[in-house]
Amino acid sequence: MGKETTIVDTSDPQSIARAIRKVNVTPGLRIQPGIDALWALYKAPDHTMTRSSIEKEYGAFDLHFGWFCRRVAEELGANNPDVLALVDYAADEAGSQVLKLKASVVAALNGAEKAKKHPSK
Repeated sequence: MGKETTIVDTSDPQSIARAIRKVNVTPGLRIQPGIDALWALYKAPDHTMTRSSIEKEYGAFDLHFGWFCRRVAEELGANNPDVLALVDYAADEAGSQVLKLKASVVAALNGAEKAKKHPSK
């Protein structure tokens, strides 16, 4: 899996979760498909999906999920982040790009799910 250390990798899960929440409430047409794609990737086996399956379900990658990834990374302090800021990636045997959520993002979403299930007082 292609991997480079980024601000997303070095950020704590709470900071990533805050950045995701902040981007999620930003007005705009691209938000819903981006957050929906993020949760779909999180719920996928091994947090992994092909780029083409994300595009098929949620629309143009760069305009939706990629835009969402960039905005989250910018909230974390990245300067001009990549559209793949929240994922590691590789090509499968057929040449399709396979995306896997970064461990730090999985940890942030785990915390978000637990908070939804067990809200504090």
